[in-house]
Amino acid sequence: MLMNVGGFAYHALASRRLGVDEYGALYALISVYQITAMPISILTPVIAKVSAEFAALHDDGHVRGLIDLILVTFGVLGLLYVILGSVFSLPIGSFLHLPWWVIPIVGIMAALGTISGAFRAIAQGVHQYGSYSASMITEGVSKVAALALLGLTGLTVFRGGLAFAAGLLLGGVAIVYPLFRRYASERAFKVVLDWKRIAATTGAAASVTLTVTVIGFADVIVVKHFFSAADAGLYSATSLCARILFYFVGFVPAILIPQATHRHSRGERTRVTLWSAIAFVGITALIGVIAYRFLGVIVLHLLVGRAFDGALSILPTYAGAMGLLALTSTIGSYALATHRLSFAVPLLAGTAATIVAIILVHPSLAVVADELLLGNMLMLATVAAPLSIQAAREQRR
Repeated sequence: MLMNVGGFAYHALASRRLGVDEYGALYALISVYQITAMPISILTPVIAKVSAEFAALHDDGHVRGLIDLILVTFGVLGLLYVILGSVFSLPIGSFLHLPWWVIPIVGIMAALGTISGAFRAIAQGVHQYGSYSASMITEGVSKVAALALLGLTGLTVFRGGLAFAAGLLLGGVAIVYPLFRRYASERAFKVVLDWKRIAATTGAAASVTLTVTVIGFADVIVVKHFFSAADAGLYSATSLCARILFYFVGFVPAILIPQATHRHSRGERTRVTLWSAIAFVGITALIGVIAYRFLGVIVLHLLVGRAFDGALSILPTYAGAMGLLALTSTIGSYALATHRLSFAVPLLAGTAATIVAIILVHPSLAVVADELLLGNMLMLATVAAPLSIQAAREQRR
């Protein structure tokens, strides 16, 4: 939560210092980073699960081996991100209407975020929650502090990205150092991973992660390409404010998955667990959309200031889309917990259809927001329908 507060404080400060046009450019860069960092979001549960298995057996040697493997593997991946960010800086800069020399900072951000995310997953698995929390808080606070420091002589998009990267770096140090200190004296044993098993168990989870990431950030990149700098800035402010609703109920899958898994593995009914989660997320989302409709101006002014008032008209629609996305994430997580995975392909198809529709038809920001809302309705149906059908078949059997 403190990391989220730090993140919103970072955007509140950046939007006021940069103005509408340049803030839209910075938010687009951060959106590119969020999409490029998707592999670690998909692999985080796998890393946490493997490290948790070693911790349960008090096998510190294999935990040390996993730390070394992660450092080498994701270090190479991070270096690849930096190289690709530099090599493709011209076409990416042209697509986003930004100077080419700003783009490599995204590669640096992706490299740092990937490494810190992988080590946080290890910390989760070995129950080092103190270090995990310290890393999160350090990142959130460091982003704001670096932004304030770099902005003393005038803030630019590049300096804003540099501040974001500084937060990722310090947050990464805060998790890598205690893990190495804890396991430095252990002899490292080679870790052999069953990639076939990993692929089978994470395929459906990847579809949920892909949907949440793409729907949450790809639209911002598309708008930055097709619309003016001012419109892109207003849309970025809308995305930032509306995502509060998604983050507010984002903890539900973390609670739902272990409960549903436990009961399903024991052959017990899990419907009450599911409907309780749906009711909470649905009611909260409905109240949130109503609040955005009548009090959205307060949220907008608190986060980004009065210069972004042009975003008010599409804020409730975008909030509705985020509420539906939260429901999709919740139901998808339940389906994963009960091993009902037939939703994966339809969900990916719905996600792709939504982004393609925005790319092909975008006469105004209001239309883009409407398409996002309709797309999230479609994605919710693509998760709920296969789950209902598969559950009904299992019940008949």
